[in-house]
Order: sequence, then C-alpha cells, then structure tokens
Amino acid sequence: MFLENVLKKAGFALLLSIPALQPVFSQSQTVAPTDPVLLTIGGKPVTVSEFTQSYTRHQFTTDSLSEANGPRPYLDLFINYKLKVRAAEARGLDTTQAFREELATYRQQSVQSYLTDKAATDAVIREAYERMNEEISAAHILISVAADAAPTDTLAAYNEALALRDRALKGEDFGQLAKANSQDPTAAQSDGNLGWFSALQMVYPFENAAYRTEKGKISMPIRTKFGYHVIKVADRRASQGKVRVAHILVKMTSNAPDADQTVAKNRIDEAYAALQRNEPFDRVVKQFTDDASSRNAGGVLPPFGSGAMIQAFETAAFALKKVGAYSAPFQTTYGWHIVKLIERIPLEDYEKLSGTLRQRVLVDGRSSLGKQVTLTRIKRENGFTENPATLNDVLTTADARLVEGKWNADANGTMADRPLFSIGKEPVPVRNFFAFIQKQQQAQPGGEPKALMRKLYSQFVEQENFRYEEAHLEEKNPEFRALVQEFHDGILLFQVMENDVLNKALEDSTGQRAFYERNKTKYLMPESATATIMSAASKDILDQARTMLAKQPYAINRRVPELYFEKGQMTITDPHREQLFDLLVILAKNPAYQVEITGNADTSEDDSVSAIRTRNVVRYLTSGGGISQTRIVEIDEGKFKPVSATNRDKNRRVGFLFSSTAKQDVAVRFNQQKTDNLVIREGTFKKGDERILDAAAWKPGRQTLERSGRTVQIDIERVEPARPKTFAEARGAVINDYQADLERQWLANLRRQFAVQLNDAEVKKIK
Repeated sequence: MFLENVLKKAGFALLLSIPALQPVFSQSQTVAPTDPVLLTIGGKPVTVSEFTQSYTRHQFTTDSLSEANGPRPYLDLFINYKLKVRAAEARGLDTTQAFREELATYRQQSVQSYLTDKAATDAVIREAYERMNEEISAAHILISVAADAAPTDTLAAYNEALALRDRALKGEDFGQLAKANSQDPTAAQSDGNLGWFSALQMVYPFENAAYRTEKGKISMPIRTKFGYHVIKVADRRASQGKVRVAHILVKMTSNAPDADQTVAKNRIDEAYAALQRNEPFDRVVKQFTDDASSRNAGGVLPPFGSGAMIQAFETAAFALKKVGAYSAPFQTTYGWHIVKLIERIPLEDYEKLSGTLRQRVLVDGRSSLGKQVTLTRIKRENGFTENPATLNDVLTTADARLVEGKWNADANGTMADRPLFSIGKEPVPVRNFFAFIQKQQQAQPGGEPKALMRKLYSQFVEQENFRYEEAHLEEKNPEFRALVQEFHDGILLFQVMENDVLNKALEDSTGQRAFYERNKTKYLMPESATATIMSAASKDILDQARTMLAKQPYAINRRVPELYFEKGQMTITDPHREQLFDLLVILAKNPAYQVEITGNADTSEDDSVSAIRTRNVVRYLTSGGGISQTRIVEIDEGKFKPVSATNRDKNRRVGFLFSSTAKQDVAVRFNQQKTDNLVIREGTFKKGDERILDAAAWKPGRQTLERSGRTVQIDIERVEPARPKTFAEARGAVINDYQADLERQWLANLRRQFAVQLNDAEVKKIK
C-alpha cells in the first residue's frame, strides 16, 4: 500500500500489491526492434511496451474504460510520472544505500510468488476444500521409524506394519492389534481410534491414505515423518460444519477422591436445575462455571468442527439440533459439562475460504508440491548437472557424528574444491555443501549417517537452484523485471515528491497562508442551522416524546435485578458483585446513562441499614468500577416502602432505575415495538443534509410539519449565514490545494529541465 499511495498522490495509479502482486502481462522492457521507443525524457528512452504495461495496470485500478480514461489522455499522466522519476535519478537518489536496501526488501517480498508453481498450489488448495466436505472416522496402528533411518530399519518397520495389516485382514480385531502393537502413545487407551477428522487436521500423507481408503477397508502401510501407519476407515459422512456453543464446566479429575466427585456432581446438577427453572444461561454460567476464560462471555467458546474437541464434548455439542437447546450434564476428563447451542455454521463457499486455506496450505506438508514442480522446471531450464562420482565420494564421508549433530568437514578438505554440481555455467564446489551441513546438522536419533547426508544434499540442491533462479529472475521473466522496475520508480517517486512537494506543502505555513489569501473565495462556509429534528409515526407519539424530553435527565425503561440482603447485612458479597458487574457493563456501554440507587430495609432492622447498603453499592461502583459520582443519584427510602408483608427478604434490598441525558435513548424506548416510531437527529446541518429541514423556514424557533404520514417537529437553535472560512477552518483543504499548485509549478520546471520528445509515428498508433 505504501507505493500505491505514493503513486496515487502523484496522479499516477499503478496496481501494486506488496508482496502478492499478480503479474498481468509479459512484454519485455528492453529496447529492441520489436519494442520501439515511444518517447525520450532528458535523452532517456521509454519504450512502447513500458507505456502499454503501465496503462494496462492503470485500467485495472479504474472503474471506467471511457474515452476520458483511454491511453491518449493517460499519456500525459505517464509523462509526468516519468519526469519525476527522471528528476530523482538525476540527483542520484537511486545510488544511495537506503534506496538499494528498500528496493531489495520489496524485491524479496515479491519473489516467492514467481518461485512457486501457482497451478500446483491451487490444485492442493482445491483438493483440501473438496475433502473438507467429508469427514472420516478412522483408527490406525503406528510402527515408529526415524525419518533418516537405515534402509534395513525402514524395511523392517514396513514389514512389521504389513504383517499387522495381514492379521487384521484375516479377522483379528483391529482395535486389539492397535492396543497391543501400535507405538502411538494414546493407543493403549483408545485402541488406535482417532475419532472424526477432516482435511488439514492430519499430516498430508496420512490424510491422503485415509481419504483414498473406502469405508470398512484397511490401507497399505503409509509412511509419514512418524513412521509407518496402517489405517482402518470405520465410517465417512458429510461435513457437519462448525458449531458455536456456550458451556458450564465444573472441574474434576478422574482420580479425584469420592467426596470431591460427589461435590462436583451436585454442583452440575444444581446448575442444570437452575436452567430448567428458566434462569438465563449466562447467569448460571457466572454462578457455577470453573472456566475462567469464558465466564464473562456467558460461557461462549470459539466455533469448532469435528476433531477439534475431545470426543465426548464434541458429540454432545453436535447432538444439539435447535439453537438455544442445552444438554444434560455429561462427564469428560476435565470434569462435568453442560453445553448450549449458540449457532450452527455450515462450510463456507470455496471463494470465501480460499484465502484462509492458502495460508494453511503454505505451512502444511502439501505446500512442497508446488515447490517441487517449480524445482523440476528450473533445474531443466537452468541446465542443472550433477557430478555422480563426486557425490558418491561425499556420501562416504558420513559417519556417526552426523547423526549426533557433531559432524566436522575439516578432515575432508582434499575434495572441497571439486564441483559437486553445476547450475547454468556456475559450478558449486563441495566446500559449499560441507558448510551447509555444518549449519544445518542437528542430532537425529535413530538416523543412518548416509541417508541423513543424502537428505541434506537434497535440501542443498533445492536451496542452490532457487538461489540461482532468484538471482537471474529479471533476465528470465519479463513480468518480474517490469515489477522490480515499478518498485524502483515508485521508491524514487516517493523520495523526490517528499523533498520537492509534500514536505513543503505541510511545513511552509507562510506559503499556505499566502495561497489562502490569493484563493479565499474558494473556501466558503455554507449557511447552516443548529437544530433538533424529531420525526414521529403519529402526533400522539410526538406528544409523549415532548413530555419525556421536557425534563432532564430523561426517564428510560431499563432496569437491572435488585440486590437482596440478609437481615442486618450491609456488606457487598460475591453474588452481589456478579450482579453489579452487569450494571457496570451497562453504564460503560452507555456513557449518557445515569442511575438512581435506592436503599431499603425491613421494619425489624436498624434505621441506618438502608443508607449504609446504598453507600456501599455506590462505593463499589465508583471506587472499583470507575463510575463517576456525577452519574449516580442516591435515595434512602429506609423502611417506608415495603413490597411484601410476608417475605421480608424482598424488603431488604437495593434497587436501580436508569435515566439518560441523551435524546437518542428516549427514541430507543419508543422504538421497542416498531423501529421507526420515533427518529431523532441533532446537529449542525447545511442545505441538502436533511430534506425535511430544507423544507422548513430557516429561523430560530419551533416548527411542526406533516410529511409522508409522519409528524415532524423541528427546533432550530440558531442559523449561521454563509461566510468565508477562516484560515484555520480551511487549512486542510488549503494544504491539499497548495500541494497541487506546488506540483504543477514543479512539473513545469521539470519539463524545461528534461526535454520530452515524442515519437509521433508511435504515438499515432496508440488506441
């Protein structure tokens, strides 16, 4: 966005998206008989293809392809752009260390999109999405073997896995085979069962084997970085998508004492009973849950799909079919849960998910597929040639120290200068590979030295081929060459614009003031009215609103539950704090709210009890909650307003009543039944801002109108006549206009400094 913004300021829009710019065309920028010169600027040629490329990109950034946006009008913009770049080059701005480093950074950010096969990458992204439409339930047996094990050890692991597969095919129970033989640490408890999973949840080779195995069938041994797997696919089903749930957790470990287990079970049953009494789920969460991370969010968890949660929790969540339904208590290894369904989320369309999938694929094993396709191509194009004899000699130097991560190449100096392979005309000596080993080696328990060195050799070959391709990318790829040229020009453009126009326009206050004085008539403050407009669905609603608005603060229909106290109790308890937290949230979200806090007592209590209860609540809100005292009204009703003759608990209470200083909160009260019963707009308006105000007489006072079946009251506080803006009021617009004026003057000077000569024959061909 940095370069794009700079170029837009210069009146020259190029499609630059760093680092993922997609190439649009492939014309070469070199001067050749097939690429004639369109114009010269200060003697420096600009070719037809460079202009055509720039205009093509410009089309992709405009909404219209009308004649006004055609190539001939665009030629003037292009010339202005190249004049500025030419000025920067004439000053040597392209020779500074800072410029070279910035250009190298942008180049490096963009190069990767040219070093990966896009078609292969798109194919694995599409494959992942298609697989996400189906979920698989499977079990597996793992026979571990190191990724760099000796061939004999690898073969032995494969044969062991194959033998276990044969036993399963002959009728032995797969789960028992897994329990007895699998080297997956969880197999002893799970019988090898992995539950349900979908794409991108398993390593890619495992996923491939699972999705290619039919229901009820057993795969051949498949190799991953963990070893050999034998997979039995138990079932397949369409994707369940994701669910968002809220939950209540009462923690309890499976080996807890019986007394603790009883306490936990009683607590979850108590929570369940509260829900069945129709108490709000979020309130029950606050009272009972042990999950601190979700307590204040009403127990709500992030959305999840199959395979993301432990099996029992996942099963209970997906079993809920109706939004708002909740489960009976159930137990997992974490304790007791109750789950409520908040939302079901189906699998999104490919277009919406493709960006996210691309990022996940880039860190997944399948991302190497696109890289390998590119590697094969560039090895062929660049003439990669291996020296088998030297490679064989190098592999014989591998010993046990390499497996330990302690291999040293010093003893092998006799072959260090021999070419190991060549890329293009560049030989790569053995010493470079040895240096690579020294840097990359690490302990590989179970590995075999020669196999490990061959793996490192493959990585080195890949690194060197991509290094060579990257270094020669401009020579081979006209699109990339054009992109780097645009980075080059864009950086210079920013620097020269900053020096000659932007900084001066921002910092030259004397010049700004002089420009304002010369153009004062351009900056006018239109006639405006400061007014309140109330539009009501009926005259009766308007009359009711007038009555409510006649006295501030305005009464609003919103309450929170009262706090109840034991006899003689005045302190704030933990349950009280839970209730007061809701009050704090309301006051924080509604800064115009005020709250009236009323204390009460029953006839058997001391006279001071109600006042102290009120004072303690106020102290909690102001000291702990940060609510200003000015937003609180305290009322002590003492024993004078009992609400129950039989239940004294209800008389020992503190109550809350909201009011507001904002007219919009009054509108909310009227709009609870119908959203547009009352619409209130306040502010300073100019002609054209509000159609109903334009129809009224612009003078202070109250007017009532009937428009489109609604009754409208307009209160105009004052009317300001049109006038010139002061310099302070117009300063933002003045700076923009002053900048444009400086740029026009600067371009005129550049045209005198660098002669622009057009090739008329080529200009006439532009259509």
